[in-house]
Amino acid sequence: MNLTRRSFGAMSGAALAMGFAALVSAGAVASFATTATAQESETLVIAVPSDPAGLEPGTNKAEPVGSEIILNVFDTLVAWKAPDFAELEGRLASGWSISEDGKTFTFDLQDGVAFQDGTPFNAEAVKFSLERTKELNPYVKASLGMIDSIETPTDDEVVIHLSEPYPAFMSILAQPQAAIVSPAAVEKYGDDFANQPVGTGPFAFRAYQPDTRVVLDANPDYFRGEPKLKRLIYRIIPEASTRRLELENGGIDVIQQQSQLSAVPSEEMKAFANNPDIAIIEKPSQIIRQLEFNNSKTDSPVADIKVREAIAHAIDYDGLLSGVFDGTAERVYGPLTSNSWAFDPKVKDLAPKYDPELSKTLLAEAGYEPGDLNLKLYSFQGSLWGDVATFVQANLADVGINTEIAQTEFPSYRALHVAGDWDIALDGRQPWYNDPDAHITIGYLSGLKDTAMTFRMPENPSLDALILKAQQDPDMEARKALYGAIQEELVTGIPGAYLFSPKLIVFTRSNVDGLVINSAPPLTEYFGVSKE
Repeated sequence: MNLTRRSFGAMSGAALAMGFAALVSAGAVASFATTATAQESETLVIAVPSDPAGLEPGTNKAEPVGSEIILNVFDTLVAWKAPDFAELEGRLASGWSISEDGKTFTFDLQDGVAFQDGTPFNAEAVKFSLERTKELNPYVKASLGMIDSIETPTDDEVVIHLSEPYPAFMSILAQPQAAIVSPAAVEKYGDDFANQPVGTGPFAFRAYQPDTRVVLDANPDYFRGEPKLKRLIYRIIPEASTRRLELENGGIDVIQQQSQLSAVPSEEMKAFANNPDIAIIEKPSQIIRQLEFNNSKTDSPVADIKVREAIAHAIDYDGLLSGVFDGTAERVYGPLTSNSWAFDPKVKDLAPKYDPELSKTLLAEAGYEPGDLNLKLYSFQGSLWGDVATFVQANLADVGINTEIAQTEFPSYRALHVAGDWDIALDGRQPWYNDPDAHITIGYLSGLKDTAMTFRMPENPSLDALILKAQQDPDMEARKALYGAIQEELVTGIPGAYLFSPKLIVFTRSNVDGLVINSAPPLTEYFGVSKE
C-alpha cells in the first residue's frame, strides 16, 4: 500500500483519475504493481540532514551534501580507487606524468567523452574549469592557487604548470572543486549554472526543491558504462528520528552521515544492529573535531599559553568519547588523525591529558581565581554539537571557567569565525584530499588565517617555513619527517584542544549493494551501487 501511495503521489490530478479508471481489473493492478516495484528497485533514496549548498565546483566550499552531489554529476581528472582508496586512478584522464621538479603535470585525456548536454569534453574544458574555479572560489587559494598556467597542446592533452612543487596536487585534482564543468552550459546559464549543473558524470541533475529533495537521473551515455541505478533522490530530512523511522519503514534506502555531527544517535545504532533489514557500515575517518583558540587575538585570555594549557587539561577526552559518542568516535591527539600516513606516534605522549588539578594550577599561575574567567563558547547548531558543547562547558566549570554556549547557524558562524570575532569555538576539519596538507596548511599557515575557519595562527616564520617545505618537498619520507616536526611544535604550542574523530557511519537497507565509504573525502559515489 505504501508503494502504491508513493507512486500515485508523483502523478498530477488528471493522471491520477485516469490511473484509477485504468486499474479496474486485477490484471491491471498487478501490472502497475510490477512496474512500480521495478522503478523502486532502480531508485535509491538517500537521506541527508540539510539543504545542499555549493552544487557546482566553481563555488563549492566543501559543503558536504553539495560536494557529494558534485562527485556524482561531474567527473574529475583523477579519483581515489575503491574499495581501499589508497591510490589514484584515472577518470577523465587516461594517463599522466609529472616532471622531475614536481611543477609540471601532463595529462592524456579520455577519448569520446561528452558532457550531459551533448557537447564534447576536451582539453579546453579542463583549462576552462580549473581556471574558473581558481578565479571564483577563495576556498581553493591554498591549492588551485598554485596553478601558474595551463596549456592545451591538443584536444586530448593538458599541461598544468605550478608556481611551486606540490606533491599533493594530484590529490587536489580528485576533490569536488576540481571537477570539470561544461563550458557551453556555463555560457548558457551564467550565474544560474549552480541551479543547472552539467558535467560528464554518471548521473545528470534533474530537479531541486529547496528543503525537500534533489533528483539525479542516470546518464545512459556515461563513458564508464551506464549506472546500475536509474535515479538518485536526496531527501532533506533534518530530524534524526524521522530519518530513522523512514529507514526502518523502507521510505529511504541510505542515511548518510555527511561528515557532520548529525548522524543517527548511538542508541538507535544499537537498535539497528538487531534489524536484519538494515546494514551498518563503519570506517575510521580523517575528520578532526576540536576546540579552537583564536591565536591571533592579542587581547583575548587565550593569548596566554597557560590559559590554553589549562583549558586543554580540563577536558575529559575519554569521558567525551564514552559518554557522548558511545564508541562512534575515536581520540585525536594532535593536528592529524592516527590513521594518517604522516601521523607521528610520539604525539600521543605530548598531547595534554585530563588533569583538573593541573588545570587549576595553571589558571592560578595565569592570574585567575576560580570564577574570574568568562568565555563565550561558539558552536555549530545541532543536538550532537550541543551535547559536545555542554560536555566541554561542564569540564571547564569544574576548574572555575565560566562559559556561555552560543550555537550559531553555519553562514553566520563562518563569517564570525573568519572575521576573528571570538575567543574559543568548536570547529572541525575534514580532509577533502588524502594528504596531511589538507589539515596542516589551511589550518595553521599564518598567511591563510583570514581565508577560512582556521586556528588563526599568528605570523611565525619558522613554522610557516616548515609547513611550506612539507607541502612542497617531492620526497615522501622527507615530508613525513617534516610533518612530524610540525605536529610536535603544534601540540606543545596548544593552538586548540583536539577532541575526537567521528567514525564514518552509513546506514542502509540490506538490499543496497556495492556501497563503499571513502575517508578522504568522506563522500559517496553511487556509480557502482545497486538494489537487489
